[in-house]
Amino acid sequence: MRPESTVQAWGPSVIAAVVVDELVRAGIETFVYCPGSRNGPIGFELSRREAAGDLRLHVRLDERSAAFLALGMTKATGVPTAVVTTSGTAVANLLPAVTEADYSRIPLVLVTANRPLAELGTGASQTVEQTQLLTSQVRHVQHLQVGAEPAPDTNARVRSQICHTLAIGRGRLHGRPGPVQIDVALPSGRPPATRSVPFPSGRPEGRPWIRTALRDRGAAAPHDIDLTRRTIIVAGDGADLDAVPETVPCVVEPTVDAGGRRTLHPWVLDHVRPELAVVYGRPTLHRQVGALLARRDVSTVLVSDGDDDWIYAAPHIDVVTAHPVFGGVPSPSWTEELGHVDRAVRHAWSQMLCDDGNRRTGVGVAKAVLDALEPGDLLWLGASNPVRDVSLTGRLPSGVRALSNRGVAGIDGNISAAVGAAMACPDRTVVALVGDLTFAHDSSALQSGVLEQVPDNLIVVVSNDAGGGIFELLEQGHPVYKTAPFGNTFERIYGTPQNVDFAALCTAYAVSHRMVETDELGTALRAARRAKRPVVLEVPVTRTTLRGVHTAARELADARLNPTAPPAGSPVTAEAAHVSALTS
Repeated sequence: MRPESTVQAWGPSVIAAVVVDELVRAGIETFVYCPGSRNGPIGFELSRREAAGDLRLHVRLDERSAAFLALGMTKATGVPTAVVTTSGTAVANLLPAVTEADYSRIPLVLVTANRPLAELGTGASQTVEQTQLLTSQVRHVQHLQVGAEPAPDTNARVRSQICHTLAIGRGRLHGRPGPVQIDVALPSGRPPATRSVPFPSGRPEGRPWIRTALRDRGAAAPHDIDLTRRTIIVAGDGADLDAVPETVPCVVEPTVDAGGRRTLHPWVLDHVRPELAVVYGRPTLHRQVGALLARRDVSTVLVSDGDDDWIYAAPHIDVVTAHPVFGGVPSPSWTEELGHVDRAVRHAWSQMLCDDGNRRTGVGVAKAVLDALEPGDLLWLGASNPVRDVSLTGRLPSGVRALSNRGVAGIDGNISAAVGAAMACPDRTVVALVGDLTFAHDSSALQSGVLEQVPDNLIVVVSNDAGGGIFELLEQGHPVYKTAPFGNTFERIYGTPQNVDFAALCTAYAVSHRMVETDELGTALRAARRAKRPVVLEVPVTRTTLRGVHTAARELADARLNPTAPPAGSPVTAEAAHVSALTS
């Protein structure tokens, strides 16, 4: 690199070199590159800097999958990862992952090559208004345009704009962290004439151009939480429970680090009546939580730093605070009541899964996976049933971390994100538990170039129930919708079974595949750990009995607790009323 005054012109290779250099200085260690023409100069510079040991580079064909790969890496490590694309529809393909990153507060960095602004509206190939494509889902869009005759301060301007954008993405300036876009206008995609391109210098000693300290929010006003009241913590994705006393009873989602706490089964909420619910993170999994937070006789405290959306299921929030102060201790009678109900519910599920037929369901697969995990494992949970099944059938073993795309909870990109997590954490075994539709939707994530790194620590467990099992448990899964006058409507628009040969699909991607029964899954997972290559374990299960399994588990728990009536506001009660009204 050279002082700015010695660089005669800012051609595409110089622009690319400055952008990559400042990104590296600002802490971006990993780049996922999608081949293209306009972004070629950036690709050459990334390759050069990887050879110098300055960064890690991965190449993927599909921009949608690449963005989810980068998302998984960022989620697993907490360090922003950049995904680099060419212009045109390549940028539009980033939207699904960007949306997930937005709502799950993941600082994904999008580096999009563009044509010069003068070419917009001229009909030039692969030219679209791409700075507006993602604006509703990114924290900031920074367009970098260098003129034909750069001003003396061009280097400082470009580098400071990059630092400013990354500070926003990390949540250090405007609010919560999230995805940001750096749109780089390049006069051409012409590759460099030499391997090493002279470019203007950055700050001495490899420092970023601007160092941005964490945003100072000031001292938040404290709010007292009286634990002598019947209090329960509800912790959704993104929750940080470090400041919560370990004696406080908690219902947590699988992606929350419970910190060694003995957590409660979500169905406990159907059988108890807290006075106070304290909400951390963004709970979205269980209707029991929504029913609790909607109760007018339960006070709700939302713990928020002010940058979160309101919890959708808590219309009667009493207090929003960033500084809860816990005082007192939970009464023994309250903790004993909760423990009694929790044991009854978990015993009911344990009894249900002793039956061979019941184990041949998604909940049986989830329990088998939980039983086979080892300390240090990372569990990636697909949307819909897998993440819920894990929550219902057991607890994460000690030393196991769970991740999931809970921002918008879609089935898109789950395999790509799991691959990203595995590549970012090579010293951990990553077990991904997904449904068959999730796997089919994103199976191209298993594709990798012959020169690319392949995650040898990834095991994908596909719970194959031939369709959308979660809908069996919702109102539309009631038997009334599977008979006249509805006919096969349920199967066509909800069940949606697919005619996909997963074994052949894995063979096409050079990935190991094995069909196993639920009872064989523990042994198969142990063998897969030794394979040192990506392994897909397909477990055939049924979804037609899943509704009955849930109903029977609830009846077993109710019988053990000796209720006099169905719990008020429970999903079963609400559904019964809905179906009764429909058929009356």
